[in-house]
Amino acid sequence: MRDNKSVTVEPKRAQMSALATVAERRMVAEAARLYYLQDMSKTEIGERLGVSRFKVARLLEAARADGIVTINIKGVAPVSSRLSQALSAHWGIPATVVDSGGGKEAEARRAIGEAAAELMSATIREGEVIGLAWGRTLTAMADHLTQLPRVDLVQLTGAVTADLNESPVALVRTASNSTEGRAYPIIAPAIVGDLAAAQALRRHPDVRAALELFGRITTAVIAVGSWSPAVSQLMVAMPAPDRAALQELGVRAEVAGIFFDSDGEIIGEEYTNRYLTISAGQMQRIPRVVAVAGGTIKLQAVRAVVRSGLVTELVTDHTLAESALRGPAIQPRPNNPVDKPDSQAKSTLAFRVSAGQHTATLRWHGRSVVVDHAPKDTPQTLAASLRDFAGTPNPTPQTLAASLRDFAGT
Repeated sequence: MRDNKSVTVEPKRAQMSALATVAERRMVAEAARLYYLQDMSKTEIGERLGVSRFKVARLLEAARADGIVTINIKGVAPVSSRLSQALSAHWGIPATVVDSGGGKEAEARRAIGEAAAELMSATIREGEVIGLAWGRTLTAMADHLTQLPRVDLVQLTGAVTADLNESPVALVRTASNSTEGRAYPIIAPAIVGDLAAAQALRRHPDVRAALELFGRITTAVIAVGSWSPAVSQLMVAMPAPDRAALQELGVRAEVAGIFFDSDGEIIGEEYTNRYLTISAGQMQRIPRVVAVAGGTIKLQAVRAVVRSGLVTELVTDHTLAESALRGPAIQPRPNNPVDKPDSQAKSTLAFRVSAGQHTATLRWHGRSVVVDHAPKDTPQTLAASLRDFAGTPNPTPQTLAASLRDFAGT
């Protein structure tokens, strides 16, 4: 062991082309073992092998060049306390910000994933149920997990891609290697043709076993997909008509198949219901939701998700944090999932409001009001009623109904 580096000395025959003879290969491997594993100096190795220290230096260079020696630097993620504190105050949620290096995408994903793995290892408690979404940064996190207490892991969505390297099934399997708890994968596609097909898949015993755990999840770890600019695996994989309709609705971000507009409002839940994924209401009732995402290209998407109030913590990189600090502060919306009965979160309530020649139809989805139809000349009193409702602390369908009754009686 030298300089806190993890060193593997291993003959690799396919990479020995630069070394002419078996004797040379053996000498290179021996020099590497003495230098890296026994901490001998080049002079000492030269005396042992009967060569000059300059020859030893060349042998060590050959060992690195031909792959006999590989070096992995292991340590804590490069977290910036200054940026973490600044972003936490600016965006209103605890944030962990890492220095992602020179801006290369793969390097940034590795750094963010390593920081997320350290956060999970330090804060997860035995007996928890952990929900995992998908994404390349979450895959990096799973790769860096070393030891978790005994917890159960559940997949939050079906698979979006057939690539096993980016599959949530593989992610859950990798993460399960760090705990003695059980893993509950969803071995089914996330994108389903229609609601009936989605419901049929949900009834499959293996799928149902995972879905039934959604109500017991204590911590969810999610990636953030951006729709403008487009950096979303789900967006690319979904049918073109669905994608066009969601873009028309104004989707700017998504997490685990839950869609958000630029203000952080949850929209498009009729599409979420057709996909094999956790619902917005179920996600809102999870006590701890950690978003893991970085890069300035995802700034607006992450900002929208933070504004929604759905996320309780953020792990990101310095490029996103520095850009965020140059923008306006955020006050996340209140999210009180514990106070929300299941029946409210799971149901959709429809309202039809009329006044004279004016009629508007609306739907209550979780915490959001979706206006299905309203004429351009909708009376100002209706708009005022909806504004009153939107400002109500802990809004419920009952408070919406009261606001609409007030309007109807105007």
